[in-house]
Amino acid sequence: MLDERDQARLQTSFRTLRVTYAGMLSSLGACWLVVMLTRKVGAIPAGRGAYSEMDWLRYPLYVVGVGLVLLVLAMRAWLLRPAMVRDRAAGSDAQAYLNAIFAAHVVVFALAEIPAILGLALYFVAGYLRDFFALAVMALCAFAAVCPREAQGTEILRALMPPGPPVHAAARKS
Repeated sequence: MLDERDQARLQTSFRTLRVTYAGMLSSLGACWLVVMLTRKVGAIPAGRGAYSEMDWLRYPLYVVGVGLVLLVLAMRAWLLRPAMVRDRAAGSDAQAYLNAIFAAHVVVFALAEIPAILGLALYFVAGYLRDFFALAVMALCAFAAVCPREAQGTEILRALMPPGPPVHAAARKS
């Protein structure tokens, strides 16, 4: 059982983590905005003839996008194992474990962003709007799969914190 202080730390850490998640997820919106603005000014597509030699690039990047989604899922499971959190923590208290959990999530969020960035690059190189959307949807799926859940943080902390009698607020003040 987590004491009140550790529970408050957990809630604060996950509140900050959700803000970080929302910020990194908003990068997909920024990519979409760039694509739409580029289309509005007529810079891309400049005509299929100019881009046809890059059509082969689409399929390897789709494979990379799917691979990144799978990597995101695997990395999240691996980095958030209690043993891995303990190994990466800079101490053996709840805050050190929460910092390691936070860092693991940020790494996974950054990996989840990459398919959309690849889609943006592919759109600029090949000119197909559907390429951007396909890879952006992959990124959205990755983000949906790694949404931070406080319950998972609680489970990790419970697995890592030494069992003992709960510390009451009155006992802590003295």
